[in-house]
Amino acid sequence: AVVSTQSTGDCCRVGAKKSTTIRPVKFTLSSCDMVTQVLRKARLLRSKDGFKSVYVCPDRTVEERRAYKKLIIELKLKREAEPDKFFTIRNNKIVSNSVNSQAASEAAS
Repeated sequence: AVVSTQSTGDCCRVGAKKSTTIRPVKFTLSSCDMVTQVLRKARLLRSKDGFKSVYVCPDRTVEERRAYKKLIIELKLKREAEPDKFFTIRNNKIVSNSVNSQAASEAAS
């Protein structure tokens, strides 16, 4: 998704500047349609060279961020406890598939 300079409002780095970490970039868009378009196309960035570790996430309130952080912790614990299954977050819930069925579905596509 190409975002023109007319559709972006504000763009800045978040957090204190440290030489050891990369700070996230926060940017605003002028319309909800642009936000939806960027979020839908964001996963395509990972297939481009230099963007393998880029992650785009939607706006979240403080409460939503706390709940999502708890989900991430729970996800990591489940992955450690059951390494033979593939866990991911879908619709604010942790869902799982076995690694074999995940590999089969990737091979089919």
